[in-house]
Amino acid sequence: MEQKPIHSADELIRRAVALAGKGRKRTIAVAAAQDVDVIGAVSQAQAEGFLNGVLVGDANLIEKTAGEHSLDIGHLNIVDIKDVTAAAHGAVKMAAEGRADAIMKGFLPTSALLKVVLDKQYGLRGKNTLSHCAVLDIPGYHKLLNLTDGGMVVRPDPEQKYQILENAVLVGRALGLSPVKVAVSAAVDSFSEKVPHIHSDIDYVIPTAKKTLEDIVIQGPITFELATSKRGFEYKDETGLVVGDADIFLMDSIEECNLVAKSLIQFAQAVFAGVIVGAKVPVSLVSRTDTVKNKKASLALACLLADYYDRTKVWK
Repeated sequence: MEQKPIHSADELIRRAVALAGKGRKRTIAVAAAQDVDVIGAVSQAQAEGFLNGVLVGDANLIEKTAGEHSLDIGHLNIVDIKDVTAAAHGAVKMAAEGRADAIMKGFLPTSALLKVVLDKQYGLRGKNTLSHCAVLDIPGYHKLLNLTDGGMVVRPDPEQKYQILENAVLVGRALGLSPVKVAVSAAVDSFSEKVPHIHSDIDYVIPTAKKTLEDIVIQGPITFELATSKRGFEYKDETGLVVGDADIFLMDSIEECNLVAKSLIQFAQAVFAGVIVGAKVPVSLVSRTDTVKNKKASLALACLLADYYDRTKVWK
């Protein structure tokens, strides 16, 4: 069952529930948990049975917030740490000591949390730069599509771009994909000397991925249309295993990726599951604009990624 690829947000949540039923329920430590959206997301996910939630933060504010919004937190553990930064350290320490499998951002800036995650005293820093994966279930597309990086690296250099790709492939493997099909982004169908990143993609990113990453198919630079539509075969005379069937769309800037992902979420009602990858534990973020399903899908993705790390000993 675990090797069957996951191709929808519903399957993502069902798989997390199934793993929990097999005794592999994951624990999420929330840093500065006095946030209504975070409390609601974790409470619902725990009620559905696919995680254990630990709310690290100001206990009085957490209980007050939950009461004001009729959120049931009776089944959640609360660790009372008033100071926001200290709460971040408390949640990260839990993960470093193996008492939590993933970390979730609460009522504090993302940069503040990640600074603590990367603090050398906790040993959670991986070999790659941190990057964000936006895994979307898009109406009209036949599988999940991982867009990266729309949340961390503003404009990656070639080495960072390769590391972002490597992080995204880890997520693909956690979803049971084999091979993982990667499309490297292009703005136009033909090669253009005016687009600088195409040179480094062709000269470094793509050949490095082919040489070092097993069980992947990578193609590019190709446009978003060709990466996601079989019509490319008919109208663009483009061939390749990735055309119309991409699992990952690797982009060249944070603006490019964020714009595409947010547009699909807002105007096409794509279901969004997001996670920050590159540390030795997944880091989950949800926002006030996320739907309930988006929040649950994001938490389910963090649980599946944590389970993959544990099963494969990737950080050993």
